[in-house]
Amino acid sequence: MVENNIEFIDCGSLSIQYDATGIASLSFVVIRNNMDDLDRTYTILTAGGVDFEGVIMSKIQTPLLGSGGWCQWQIQIRGVGNLE
Repeated sequence: MVENNIEFIDCGSLSIQYDATGIASLSFVVIRNNMDDLDRTYTILTAGGVDFEGVIMSKIQTPLLGSGGWCQWQIQIRGVGNLE
Protein backbone atom coordinates (compact mmCIF):
# COMPACT_ATOMS: atom_id res chain seq x y z
CA MET A 1 0.00 0.00 0.00
CA VAL A 2 1.39 3.44 -0.98
CA GLU A 3 0.94 6.16 1.58
CA ASN A 4 0.40 9.72 0.32
CA ASN A 5 2.24 12.30 2.37
CA ILE A 6 0.31 15.50 2.99
CA GLU A 7 2.22 18.57 4.12
CA PHE A 8 1.12 22.21 4.08
CA ILE A 9 1.81 25.56 5.71
CA ASP A 10 -0.96 26.85 7.98
CA CYS A 11 -1.21 30.31 6.37
CA GLY A 12 -2.90 31.81 9.42
CA SER A 13 0.20 31.04 11.48
CA LEU A 14 2.61 33.01 9.25
CA SER A 15 4.35 35.91 10.98
CA ILE A 16 7.05 38.09 9.38
CA GLN A 17 9.04 40.68 11.31
CA TYR A 18 12.01 42.81 10.26
CA ASP A 19 14.74 44.14 12.53
CA ALA A 20 16.47 47.54 12.11
CA THR A 21 19.05 46.04 9.72
CA GLY A 22 16.41 44.55 7.41
CA ILE A 23 16.86 40.94 8.51
CA ALA A 24 13.55 39.08 8.40
CA SER A 25 12.31 36.67 11.06
CA LEU A 26 9.62 34.29 9.83
CA SER A 27 7.54 32.01 12.01
CA PHE A 28 4.97 29.53 10.71
CA VAL A 29 3.41 26.11 11.31
CA VAL A 30 3.61 23.17 8.92
CA ILE A 31 0.94 20.46 9.26
CA ARG A 32 1.88 16.91 8.25
CA ASN A 33 -0.03 13.61 8.17
CA ASN A 34 2.77 11.55 9.71
CA MET A 35 5.54 11.88 12.28
CA ASP A 36 8.44 11.59 9.78
CA ASP A 37 10.75 14.52 9.14
CA LEU A 38 9.54 17.24 6.75
CA ASP A 39 9.69 16.70 2.97
CA ARG A 40 10.89 20.28 2.37
CA THR A 41 13.66 22.22 4.08
CA TYR A 42 11.66 25.51 4.19
CA THR A 43 14.82 27.64 3.91
CA ILE A 44 13.33 29.31 0.81
CA LEU A 45 9.78 30.62 1.06
CA THR A 46 7.62 33.08 -0.89
CA ALA A 47 5.05 35.12 1.02
CA GLY A 48 3.19 38.23 -0.10
CA GLY A 49 5.22 38.50 -3.29
CA VAL A 50 8.53 38.49 -1.41
CA ASP A 51 11.07 35.68 -1.80
CA PHE A 52 12.69 34.90 1.55
CA GLU A 53 15.88 32.90 1.94
CA GLY A 54 17.41 32.10 5.28
CA VAL A 55 18.41 29.55 7.86
CA ILE A 56 16.21 27.59 10.23
CA MET A 57 16.71 28.82 13.78
CA SER A 58 14.31 26.31 15.34
CA LYS A 59 12.07 23.45 14.23
CA ILE A 60 9.83 21.80 16.82
CA GLN A 61 7.50 18.87 16.15
CA THR A 62 4.32 18.40 18.17
CA PRO A 63 1.86 15.52 17.67
CA LEU A 64 -1.78 16.52 17.17
CA LEU A 65 -3.40 14.29 19.77
CA GLY A 66 -6.42 12.32 18.62
CA SER A 67 -5.71 13.07 14.95
CA GLY A 68 -4.59 9.61 13.83
CA GLY A 69 -0.91 10.42 13.31
CA TRP A 70 -0.92 14.06 12.22
CA CYS A 71 1.64 16.46 13.65
CA GLN A 72 2.62 20.10 13.43
CA TRP A 73 6.05 21.65 13.06
CA GLN A 74 6.68 25.15 14.45
CA ILE A 75 9.45 26.64 12.29
CA GLN A 76 11.40 29.86 12.77
CA ILE A 77 13.68 31.23 10.04
CA ARG A 78 16.01 34.25 9.89
CA GLY A 79 17.12 35.62 6.56
CA VAL A 80 16.55 38.18 3.86
CA GLY A 81 13.61 38.99 1.64
CA ASN A 82 13.88 40.07 -1.99
CA LEU A 83 11.16 41.62 -4.12
CA GLU A 84 11.33 40.12 -7.61
